Amino acid sequence: MTIDKLCKKQQAFADKLFMDFKYTKPGSDEQHRALETFHTLISAWSFYFTAYETSDISSDLVASPVYS
Repeated sequence: MTIDKLCKKQQAFADKLFMDFKYTKPGSDEQHRALETFHTLISAWSFYFTAYETSDISSDLVASPVYS
């Protein structure tokens, strides 16, 4: 998966987490879920770059729980 494809896959999740975090009450369940989603999205990048360094870039990032 290319960086471009990963960005496009994450765009909808990033947009939703931004809206959930910015426009909800501080400490709400929506904000907690937004932070969990943010963590998962960042983790996907860690996985991507680790796979890239080991030349296993064909690994399927869609297996991440955030994409299910």
